[in-house]
Amino acid sequence: MQGKADVAKRFLLWTALYFVGAVLAARFLRNADGVTLFWPSAGIGYVCVLRFGLPWVATIASAMLAYHLLLTQSSWEFIAYSLAGKIIGTAVAAGYVLQENRSLHLRTEDGMRLFGGGILLALFSSAIGAFGLMKTGVVSGDELPTAFARWALGDLLGIAAVAPSLLFITNTRAAAHRLSPYHETSGRRERGFWLALLLTSFAAIYSLGGHKNLYGLGLITLPLVLLLWSALRFSSVWTSVSTGVTVIYLSVVSGIGLGGFVAPASLIDTTVLLMLLCLVAIIPVMMALAGLEQRTTAYALYRRATRDTLTGLLNRTAFEDEARRRLSSNQAPATLMYIDLDNLKIINDSTSHVVGDEVIHAIAGAIGASVGEDSVLARTGGDEFAILLPRGEAGAIVQARRLLTEIEAMRVPFGDQVLTTTASIGLVAASATERDYDVLFSHADAACFAAKELGGNRYHISYPSSDEAQAHNAVMRSALRIREVLEREQFILYCQPIVPLHESSKDIHFEVLLRWREEDGTIHVPAEFISAAERFRMGPRIDRYVIDTTLRWLERHPQAAKSVTSCGINLSGATLTDEHFADYLATRLRRSSFPAQNLCLEITETSVVRDRKRAQRFIGQMRDLGCRFALDDFGTGFCSFGYLNDLDVDFIKIDGSFIRGLEGSELSRAVVRSIADIAHVLGKTTVAEQVETDAERVRLQMMNVDYAQGYLFGRPQSIETFFTSQTAVA
Repeated sequence: MQGKADVAKRFLLWTALYFVGAVLAARFLRNADGVTLFWPSAGIGYVCVLRFGLPWVATIASAMLAYHLLLTQSSWEFIAYSLAGKIIGTAVAAGYVLQENRSLHLRTEDGMRLFGGGILLALFSSAIGAFGLMKTGVVSGDELPTAFARWALGDLLGIAAVAPSLLFITNTRAAAHRLSPYHETSGRRERGFWLALLLTSFAAIYSLGGHKNLYGLGLITLPLVLLLWSALRFSSVWTSVSTGVTVIYLSVVSGIGLGGFVAPASLIDTTVLLMLLCLVAIIPVMMALAGLEQRTTAYALYRRATRDTLTGLLNRTAFEDEARRRLSSNQAPATLMYIDLDNLKIINDSTSHVVGDEVIHAIAGAIGASVGEDSVLARTGGDEFAILLPRGEAGAIVQARRLLTEIEAMRVPFGDQVLTTTASIGLVAASATERDYDVLFSHADAACFAAKELGGNRYHISYPSSDEAQAHNAVMRSALRIREVLEREQFILYCQPIVPLHESSKDIHFEVLLRWREEDGTIHVPAEFISAAERFRMGPRIDRYVIDTTLRWLERHPQAAKSVTSCGINLSGATLTDEHFADYLATRLRRSSFPAQNLCLEITETSVVRDRKRAQRFIGQMRDLGCRFALDDFGTGFCSFGYLNDLDVDFIKIDGSFIRGLEGSELSRAVVRSIADIAHVLGKTTVAEQVETDAERVRLQMMNVDYAQGYLFGRPQSIETFFTSQTAVA
């Protein structure tokens, strides 16, 4: 019922507007000969049908019928022709503009299409109307061309003067939107000054016309220039309304003959005047449309630069700018929240990235609806979001709990499945003394990482002064330092020998170890930077550096390379998931003189446990290149023996924690003995790590362990020193 009432009100409003336009034209826009100079109702009916559809030509029929019955003594025959001309002309024009269901976006192209439709409306309406005038005896056959021309130009001027304003005013975009026709970029003072100039130009035109000045009408350039100024500086609504008022004013003073102007008497005079007024009506509006289109293009580019294409949220750069601005502009409570979805990779791998994007899009909508418009929300990465909440820690905790519940409760259908996920959230509240965005974001990210490591589906709060935060800062500094060291190639290679326990050999087995040397000569061991490298996924880059540097050294020292039987190089867990590593290593080995079969890649048991299938595939790819494999730190994972048979490795390196306990722990001895026995059954070679005493060496020999590595046989040395000492021993 409410919908029908709204339609009825709208119908009455547009019918009344059309009727008022007709009355104004008949009463005030008619010259001394009784000829209506222009018909503003043509523009009103045109816009009504464009906005609401062809059935709304009924408003034209109702208004015209009321106009003729109440204000004219026209015959029923002419009324029929008049109604037919207006209805058919408007329908044809609207059909042309809206062909193929095209919508109006108020661009320059649309303006040209609207003008073309207006010409069609004027031609059809005037043709039928003028024919009706002749049929009813109002004009003779000789006067038919004149009647047709005046009718057509009157409709066209009415459309040009009125339609743009109505189209802009009825635009559905919110007035506050920067692309709204109401959007103003100028100040009130400038608009007031402009309006004063326009009124002054009106007075000048009227004054000179009253003095019978032949050049009075030349002052029409003054309002035209002001309208062009308006098109460049003011809103589209301001420009179109001002243009319509200007055209009506000029029509009254020049076309009707007020203020001393002589009204046009001949068809040529009328045509020239109406065409001039049409240009005054069209040019400023077309410029306003061009300006609106330019703003639309600029806005599209701005959104592309600041918005995430999948979710429509701010991207990371735009979020940083806005967050910095808010944090620095006031001391109001604020909390930075960092959200990372749990296990979205499983959804991507088991379904597709398209489905994963649907999940992200749905969750982004839920987050946006939950936090409200007073917060700054962005998608900062693949499945990561950041929010600046305008509230303190207590309020942020309530919001974090709500988000965790809503995300966990979300269900995204996929075929006959229902996909779900959870989230990890990190929080850090801005204090009066700490409002630096970079610091807060770092702590929020660390808190989110801590929440994920605790199992996910939870929030974690970071306090910048806490020990945890200080540890995170240390990791961050290490990560930055690692990047710098890699760029400057300050990592150096150390080597530690791997020796046989049951026979002497001149062959050189060794493991490459990485060290970081400061400019003052200080040497850092991996334990000081490896956690930072893993945290920020720099492992593959470091691994490539070690492989390339090792091969380059061996290539430059061919005599040393000939004595090498096995060169062990550790690979990080992230390298196992690097799809490009196999291509890199294949390319590097092809141009190396060092045999691939003498390169032994060491992977940790924990990295294998995370994804055994991927590890098997990785081992197969590397074996195709000729490389051998060692399973490092064996015994520290879960169900080690259960998957050992499935891994095509050559060496099993027994973790040093069992070796150090050989003398005092029966359990350690049992574990080492079991590993050695099972490895030999599977045809694999064992290596004991961290052997430091002769007693440990003897026990390992008794347990049939094949090789040993540790301080007992040699401490790590630089690669140059290592090979010098090996040559001396030989």
